[in-house]
Amino acid sequence: MALLVIICTLVMAGSTIFNFAASFSKAHANLRDVKQFASVFEAANFVSAERGPANILMTAEDADRGQAYLNWLAAQQKTDDALNRLDASIIPDNLVRGVRQELRLGRRKVEATQLKERALLRFEDVQDAIDQMFEAWDSYSEIIQWQGADLLRRDHDLAAVVLKGMMLSNVREYAGRMGSYLIAPMAMKQVIPEENVIEIHAIRSRIRDIWYLLEPSAGSRPDSSPISQKRKEVNLLYMRQGLALIDEQIKTGQQGGAFSLDTTTFTKRYVATMKPLGELRGIYLTASVDEFESRERTARKALYNTSAMALLILALVIGLVVVVQHYIFRPLFRGAEAIVLLADDRPSNLSREPRHVAEIQTLYSAIEVIAAKLKERSFLMSQLEHLAHTDGLTGLLNRRALDDLGSSLISAEHGEPVPYFILADIDHFKAINDKHGHLLGDQVLREVARIMRSAVRESDIVARFGGEEFAILLRGYSYADAAMVARRLRIAIQRHSIVTPGGSSVRITASFGVAECRNLPWSEIVDRADMALYDAKSAGRNRVRFSEYDGERQKRKLKQSSEKRSGPTTIIT
Repeated sequence: MALLVIICTLVMAGSTIFNFAASFSKAHANLRDVKQFASVFEAANFVSAERGPANILMTAEDADRGQAYLNWLAAQQKTDDALNRLDASIIPDNLVRGVRQELRLGRRKVEATQLKERALLRFEDVQDAIDQMFEAWDSYSEIIQWQGADLLRRDHDLAAVVLKGMMLSNVREYAGRMGSYLIAPMAMKQVIPEENVIEIHAIRSRIRDIWYLLEPSAGSRPDSSPISQKRKEVNLLYMRQGLALIDEQIKTGQQGGAFSLDTTTFTKRYVATMKPLGELRGIYLTASVDEFESRERTARKALYNTSAMALLILALVIGLVVVVQHYIFRPLFRGAEAIVLLADDRPSNLSREPRHVAEIQTLYSAIEVIAAKLKERSFLMSQLEHLAHTDGLTGLLNRRALDDLGSSLISAEHGEPVPYFILADIDHFKAINDKHGHLLGDQVLREVARIMRSAVRESDIVARFGGEEFAILLRGYSYADAAMVARRLRIAIQRHSIVTPGGSSVRITASFGVAECRNLPWSEIVDRADMALYDAKSAGRNRVRFSEYDGERQKRKLKQSSEKRSGPTTIIT
C-alpha cells in the first residue's frame, strides 16, 4: 500500500511539475531570444552610426583630418566589437560574412576618399563611399530580418517585440540616411541632385508612417514611463528640429549649393537630434528584456513552489522509510562494508556519529576495536618484515632478501642485457678486528657499504652477503661495463682510509668475484661468483676475477692489451 501511494503521488506531482517546467522553459527561452535580438540591434546601431564619423572624415578640411581619422577608427572598432559579440551558433555565418565584406568595401572607399586633398575631392567619390556604407547596413538588415523570422517561427508571442524593434531600428537608419544624402553636395557646394532630393522625401514619408504606427502602443503606457518620456524627446528634437534642419539645408542647397552649414557642423548638429531615436530603441529593448525577465522569474517561482509542495507531500509519505534507512539500515551496511575492508587489510574510515542509535554505537565501537588491533598487527608485521630483509649494521639488504630478489630477477629476464653478480670480500678483515677492535670493524663495514651504494645506480641491488662479504646485482650492463664497475669499486675502497679513535689511518682493500647470470639457477650463479672471489684471494687479494665460464666467452670484447689468464678465471686488475 505504501508503494502504491508513493507511485500515485509521484504521478500526480510529476504531471503538475511537468506543466510548470514547460512554462518556465518557454519563459527562459523567450528571455534568451529577446536578449539575442537586443544584441543584434545593438550591432545595427553601430553599423549605422559609423557613417557619421566617415562622412566627417571624407569632407573635413586637411588640417582637421587627423582627429577625424581617429574618431572614424574608434567607430570602426565599436562596430567590429559588436559584430564579434553576435552569437555565431545562432546567426548564419554567411550573413555575418556578407556584412563584413560590405563594410570592408565601404571602409576602403572612405579611406581612398579621405586620402585625397580637399581641392581634388569630387562629388562622385563621396557619394559612392556613402552609398557603399548604405549597402553595409542593407546587408546587416538581412540579419535583423532573419533573426526576427526565426523568433516568430519559434514563438508568436514575440511578434510585438520583433516588429516594434525593427520599426524603431528602421526609423534610426532612415534618419541617418536622410542626412547622408546631403553630405556629398554639401561638401562640394553643389546643387543637391534631383535623385537625392527624391530619396530624402521618400525616406521622410517612411519615417512618419512608422512613427504613426508606433503611436497606439505609446498611448498604452503612462506618461511618466521612460518610453513615453523618450518619445516626447524624439518628437521635440528630431521630428521638429532634426527634420527642420534637413528642410533648411535642402532649401539653401538648391540655391546654387549655398548651404548654410559645412558638413562637420551639420553632421554634429543633426546626429545630436537623432540621439533620442537610438536611445528610444535601447529603452524599448531594455524594457522588453525586463518584462521577459519578470515572466521568467514568475515561472521559476511557480515551478519552485509547485515542486516544493509535491516534494513535501512525497516526503510525508516516504518519511518513515527514510528514517529507518538513515538511522538503522545504512549504518548497518556501512558496518558490513567496514568489516569487509578490514578483512582485505584496507582502512574502513568508519566513525561513530551522534545521530546513531545506541545499538549502532555499540556495533561501531566493536569494529573500531577490531580495526585498531588489525592496524597494530599490520605495523608489527611490517617491522618484522623490514628486520627480516635488512642488515641492521649497514642498512643494506641481507642475504635472505638478496636471494629472494636475485631468484625473481633472474627468472624474469627475457631479451634484456644479461645481469652480472659481483661478490666482494674485505681483505684481512679479521686482522682489523683483532688489532683495532670490533667497533672499528663495524665502521669499516659501514664505510664499505656506503662506497658500494654510492658507486652504482639506484636500480642496482647492493646487499651484505654475510660477515665481511658484500654482493651487487647489476642489470643492463655489458661485460666490459660490469668489469669497470668492479674495478671502480676496488679502486674506491683501496683509496679510502678510515681514521681510528687514536688518530691513525687504516687502509683497506677488497677482492671481487664476478659471474654472468646467463640462464642459470641463482645458487649456481652465487657459486661461480664465490669461486671467482676465491681465485682473486688466491692471486694476492685486492683483485677482480671473472668466473671461468664467462671469461672465455667475453675475452674478445674487452680489447685490452693487458689481458692475462691466471688459472681458471679472467683477470681484471
